[in-house]
Amino acid sequence: MCCCSNSDNNNNPPATPGTGPCPPGGGSACPKKVTVVINLSLPVACPGHPFLLTAVGTPSGGTYAWTHGGEGEMVDSAGHPVSTGDTVYLRGFKTDDATGKILEQNATFSVTYTHPDGTANDSKPVKIHKIDFEVTNTAITAGVTQANESAGGLSLGNAPGVATMSTNPQVKIKLDPSCPRKSDCAQNHQAGWLQTVTSHTRFRRYRHSTVVTNLPTPIRDIIAGPFPFYQWVQQFTGDGDQETIHHEDSPSTGSPWTDPRAASPAPPPAINKTLRSVNFQEGFTAWLVVQNKEWATHDLPGGFAYQKHFNWSLSLSVTVDMTQAVGSRATPQSNPPTIDPSMSDGKGGDPDLNAPTANGSMTQTITAAPAG
Repeated sequence: MCCCSNSDNNNNPPATPGTGPCPPGGGSACPKKVTVVINLSLPVACPGHPFLLTAVGTPSGGTYAWTHGGEGEMVDSAGHPVSTGDTVYLRGFKTDDATGKILEQNATFSVTYTHPDGTANDSKPVKIHKIDFEVTNTAITAGVTQANESAGGLSLGNAPGVATMSTNPQVKIKLDPSCPRKSDCAQNHQAGWLQTVTSHTRFRRYRHSTVVTNLPTPIRDIIAGPFPFYQWVQQFTGDGDQETIHHEDSPSTGSPWTDPRAASPAPPPAINKTLRSVNFQEGFTAWLVVQNKEWATHDLPGGFAYQKHFNWSLSLSVTVDMTQAVGSRATPQSNPPTIDPSMSDGKGGDPDLNAPTANGSMTQTITAAPAG
């Protein structure tokens, strides 16, 4: 209450002011009661999306000091840590690596408003809602790695028109019912595949040379996807949307029939400069992920919710008989890939998310070898 004089008409002691001292003599200079209230921009926050909190202090002209407890982080509009001013943001994103769920988080914000007439405090809890995903159709189809012969050389790769490995899982996004911005929240998430090459051998033997393709592993794999995805990415359009997230791969390696090393002995005999054998082996881990696009702009590794993963590999080692006609030179002719019997839940291990890619990092070493 405001004190307008030092005593009332009954000579009682003056009343205690609301939050500040009553100046000598009272009157119109008596301080006003100081209050502050935290206003939430929405009832609930969305994962990865900056959530605005505004403090309103009365009377105006004071300063604000914020504290934050619980999960998430308190930042300004640019994403930097902050603890003063009348506005702050809650930013949080947390996943369960075992299940791929985006988890609920809870935070508490408190503010102290300091004014020449006194101080006031307020506190508000904020929930960041959860998101679940439903993954179906997780069968993986195996093709083959085979010897494809032509007049120019030998290629170990897939059968024409059939991917060595392919799968078409479907992912449904299921927002928590408390989400206040369902369309925008769902569209802030996209699904795709990450793939890492975990092992690699490409070895060619000619009559007097060896050719080795070198590749440091583990290394990120890519066909044409946006960084760091392998290829296709699908954005969710709304709550309950289900997207098919296709994944396929068909690695291959080519070998000319004739030794590329200029210094190797030329015929005769006819066996000189001929291809004798090829050894081709690669191993992979693939991850089906959902990415929170806003969170990924400042924390790429932390922006993935890992839904499923599986390991797979291919291997084909052939001997070559150049006395045979094209189409019958390589033995054996084919070998199926080795693929996990089913996809496993969650993350499992860590993908390589660095810039270098397998296709861009291969180098060749050609060396002389004893006649073979």
